[in-house]
Amino acid sequence: MDLRVERSKLETLVEGLRVACRSLDQDSLPPLRVDAVALRLQSSYTGIECCFVLIVRAINGAPPDGADWHRRLLDRMTVASPARPALLRADTAQGLVERLRFRPVVRHLYAYELEAEQVERLLGKVLGLWPEVSSDLDQFTAWLLELFEAL
Repeated sequence: MDLRVERSKLETLVEGLRVACRSLDQDSLPPLRVDAVALRLQSSYTGIECCFVLIVRAINGAPPDGADWHRRLLDRMTVASPARPALLRADTAQGLVERLRFRPVVRHLYAYELEAEQVERLLGKVLGLWPEVSSDLDQFTAWLLELFEAL
């Protein structure tokens, strides 16, 4: 199942973020670590969004289109459809909004322009929200497995 592969990749990525967070206990991130952590933060949302896309392609046909499709996809994950239950609780989705907004920052700034304090703050939020995201994904995966078994 592709969703399991993506989840495994996300777990590896989150573990790398945990290691980076432990290094913050000793000091703030040096500039090159800020770059690396920012890239991993951006990748973590991309991985979560990849799970969303896999789900909507398999169950709902296709992800939304248009300039704001990323936000509409996130919003769609909080709403049940006739074909599936909601994937995310509203509070989990709200916690992901800042990560969604951070992604273009990483893509469009020069790495040296990233603010260490912003990256460190977001790192803490990402790690704090991961158990909820993971739980929501686990519950949805359990629903999928029940559905497959019923077929």
